[in-house]
Formats: sequence, C-alpha cells, structure tokens
Amino acid sequence: MKNLVVKTLKILPLMLGGFGLILPVVTANELSSLPPEVLPKNNSSETTLSTSEVDPVSNELLQQIQRVRQPKGFQVTNNELSQVTDVNQLRDVEPTAWAYEALKSLVERYGCIVGYPDRTFRGNRALSRWEFAAGLNACMNTMERLLQENVSVLREDLDKLKRLAQDFEAELAAMGARVDNLESRVSYLEDHQFSTTTKLFGVATMYVAGAAGNRTATSNIITDQGIKTLRPAAQIQRQATLQYSTLLSLTTSFSGTDSLSVDLWTSNLTPFSSSIFGFTPNVTGSYMSRLSFDAPPYNNSLEIADLIYKFRPFENLSVFIDAVGGEVSGELLTSTQPFSTFAPYTVSISRFGRFDPIYYQTLARPGIAANYKFNDQLSFGAGFYGDFDSGNPQTGLFNGGNAAIAQLAYFPTDTLGMTLVYVRSYNPAGPGVAVSGQTGSLYADQPFGTNFIPQGTFGNPGPAPASIATSADHATFGFGWRALPELAFTGDIGFAFAHAEQSNPAFNVNRGDSATIFEWNFGLSLIDLFGQGNVGSLMVGNPYRVISQGSSGLRPEGDTAWHIEAAYKYNLNNNISVQPGFLVVIHPENNNSNPPIWIWQLKTSYFF
Repeated sequence: MKNLVVKTLKILPLMLGGFGLILPVVTANELSSLPPEVLPKNNSSETTLSTSEVDPVSNELLQQIQRVRQPKGFQVTNNELSQVTDVNQLRDVEPTAWAYEALKSLVERYGCIVGYPDRTFRGNRALSRWEFAAGLNACMNTMERLLQENVSVLREDLDKLKRLAQDFEAELAAMGARVDNLESRVSYLEDHQFSTTTKLFGVATMYVAGAAGNRTATSNIITDQGIKTLRPAAQIQRQATLQYSTLLSLTTSFSGTDSLSVDLWTSNLTPFSSSIFGFTPNVTGSYMSRLSFDAPPYNNSLEIADLIYKFRPFENLSVFIDAVGGEVSGELLTSTQPFSTFAPYTVSISRFGRFDPIYYQTLARPGIAANYKFNDQLSFGAGFYGDFDSGNPQTGLFNGGNAAIAQLAYFPTDTLGMTLVYVRSYNPAGPGVAVSGQTGSLYADQPFGTNFIPQGTFGNPGPAPASIATSADHATFGFGWRALPELAFTGDIGFAFAHAEQSNPAFNVNRGDSATIFEWNFGLSLIDLFGQGNVGSLMVGNPYRVISQGSSGLRPEGDTAWHIEAAYKYNLNNNISVQPGFLVVIHPENNNSNPPIWIWQLKTSYFF
C-alpha cells in the first residue's frame, strides 16, 4: 500500500504539469458518474501540431488511446459538477496557487476542467489511482477527438500523455472491464425487474406497545354552569400488545418527471387513545396519547391508502392529484422543507409530534394541490381537498366537508427553513368535526359542544362523539434548523379560530359563535447518534386547548396538558430498524384532575 501511495505521488506532478488537475476529486462511489468531455478550446500561441503533421509515435499514441478508452456507448454524467470556461470561476483557486498555471493552461487549451456547483475545485482532497485514471481517461478521450478532427495540439502534451497512458494502461483497461461488467449487470436487472415502469417498495412493521396510568382521562366541557363531564374515567388497559402494519407502495413514472403512487395498507392496530369514531375501544380516554403509526383499517383488511398522481406541467411547478388519501404533509411539506427529514417529522412516536397538526385537516381527503418553487429560497403551495365520501354523487367533492390550504416556505440558508400555513376547514354536523385533528382535548376538537351518537347509528360498534357543523381558520408557523451536522431543531406554533355554523341549544351556542384553540411543540434530534443513520429525538409541547370562547354558555379551558416524548431509532442494517420510545401526557384533556398517561413502544420496521 505504501509503494502504491509513493508511486501515485511521483506521477502526480507529471500529470499536473502537463494537464493540470483534470477533474475535481470524486469518491469511488461517484466514479461511475464522472462528467462527459467538453469541446476543446485552442487559444494558445505556443507551437502546435495538426494531425497531418503528427509523427508515427503520435499516431501510435492515438491507437493506444483508442485501445484503452471507455467502451462505445458509455456516457458519464454528474449533476454535481459543472463546466468551467475560465479558471477564475473557481473560487478556491487563487492566482498564487502552485497549480494555477496548469489549470489555466488546461482550460484554455482543452476545456478539460469541471468544478462543483458552488464554483469550487477542492484541489486539496486526496486522490486515488482509480480517480487519477478516470481523469486521465477523460483527457485521453478529448485528445483523441482533437487528433481525429485535425485540431492542433502541443507535441509536448502528446509526449506526456503517452507516458501517462503507459503508466496507467492497466488501470485504464480495468476501467473498461468494470464498465462492461456494469453493463452486464444492468442488462440482467432489466430482464428480471418487477416492471419496466413501476417500482415496488414495502414496509412491514411490528409494534410491541402498551399504556400505563391509574385510569383513563375524563373528558369535560366548561360551561357557564360549571364543568360538565362528557366521558367519564375508566380502568386503563395495561396489557402489552403485539400489533403490525404493512405498506406496499407501487410507483410508476410515464415521462420521467411524473409519478403515479398506489399504496396498499393493512394493519391490526388498536389506537392508544379514546375511541376513533366509535370503531375502536377507549384505551386512554384522550386523543393526546395517540401514536404516530395508527391509521385505519384496524381489522386486518387490505385497502388502498393512497392513490396520487404527481406531474410537472413546467419547470418549478409540481401538481398533485389525490384520488385517495391526500397527504399534504408529504406533498407541500416534504417537497419544500429540507428539515422535514429531521425529528420530530419522521421519528416522533406520537400523532401530535409526527408533523404540524394543521396538516391533519387535509389528511386522507381527495383533492388537488400544487407547489411552485420561485427559487432555492422561496416556494408557495396551495390545494383544495373535498369530503371523505367525495365518490358519492350526493356528497361530491364540494358538498360535504372540505379543507383549502396555502403554504409559504422560505429558506434563507441550506440549514434553516420556515413555513407559514393557512387552512380553511369545514365539517358538517356529525363525528367528523375535529378542529384539533384529534391531537388535542375532546373540547378542543369540538368546541361547540359534544353529544355521543349511539352505537350502530352509522355502523359504529361503539358510541361516537359528534358535534354541530363547524368551520375554522387555522394558521401555523413552523421552522426547522440544522444547527450542526449532528443536531437539528424543529417546532411549530398554531392557532385555530373555530366558527359555529349552526346553533346547539344544549350548550347555549348560537350560529356565528366563535372559539380559539392553541398549540405549540418543540423538538430536537441528535443525528447519527451512536452510528450513521441513527436518530435520537426529544419533544415537548402543549396540545390544542380552548383558550377563548365566544359562546355565552361555554368557557375556555383553565388547565394545560403537557406532552413529553423521547425515542431512539437504531438501524440494524439498511433494511431493518428498531425504535424504542415513550411518551407521557401530563394533565391529559387539559384537566389537572386527570393522572398522567404513559405510552411505550418498541417498533421494528423491515424495508424491502
């Protein structure tokens, strides 16, 4: 190994003297994506030779180049590299640099230099023989074209190139063999792939989880006559559970810039929360303890979770058509926020911390959205999502519940992002009224009174909380900041201004009455904690609570719940990860009389 390094160092000055630094140094993994050669320039006034004047030795060099050059049809590209037409475009190459003249000569004579998008050359990076051979190969191809096109070249350059080609002939030939091998492997994969247009991705997850506490939370509503209990406390179920979920995602592209996603989902999950629309048992008495992974169906049936088509009618504009399972958090949020890959967005174990709760107003609704990127710093997205039963002609897309969203995203730097999000939501009378997106108290979800629908009313096996028709204006500010490569912060603060769309005499509510609910959360992530790809996360916040009430018969909530959670995602390998974690809700349902509720989990995910 030592001799190899010494030999490389000996040959390096020769290469720099004759051709400068051919290419910026790349890693071995990037070797297969080196940039293509560019047309040469010939501004030199030095003595040159045309092809007709080249002696037999130079012709022999041309033949040698043709023997070891890259195979026919092999083309290499790298979007990370960009062509340089003037050496002064490289910000980190000063005129005083010892290799400056070599670089300048190479650019002016042969145009055989590329740099990174930030206009740096990074000439101080280490160089391997393979990388050196790749650069030499690129320049040989350029020289070959010059000779074949009768373009004048310097005799001294031909002599130096000949010596280099001889010294690196083994590496150059090996590169051709490696390319042939890759082509063979690609051909095999094409013959045995799942589909010529469709990619299959799957996640199977197993959950060992449980709840702990003295009892379930009591759900109250504050009236002008005092506290009225909506749902009394019960014995909490403390048994550990083993649950699962499976997602199969089929993604198809027809043009290369579009994608059709069809996601199939099944599970036997039981949410660790109060009853979901009367279809699941009341485990904890509060939505505040819901985990991030629970989603219907809960009965082992297989359903289409998402049917989404994304395309770009023109550059910088992305359009999303959601026939099933609108996922604005994955369309507007992920496509515009680089920090969405940080906790708590992907590693939070709670529904409250999974992402900004405002996005639950559009979740699973069919609709259409678009996102326009003005530049690298600013983008704007908007969309409209209809009723969950939009396939029913009686309801349609506009005659039931709906939500319209607009989002402005701003990134002053590569490590800092901010969003302003607005949603206008409407839900008709019934169990679908959920102003907090089932992340806050029952009172915050239905701020104009709750009545329980008896079981069996709409096929529900248990009683379901329902309220009058309610609309709301939601607004949140979110941010993400990767302060260090290993440390990231995220958070959001949100308000919702609810409006009664009809009267509710049982709670002395008149049409037009209003109420305000409020939430905030803050999270931090420790990236690559105890290993690459592992993430530790902490989060704290106050779930939605009613902070003001315009109805004469109702009052705001006087107590505040606290949400605290911690988790650690550990990658066993590229396909398996485990994530232990816990959360605790103190004063659940914004009621100081309720004891804390604890939820713990051990999640194992298998990616294929």
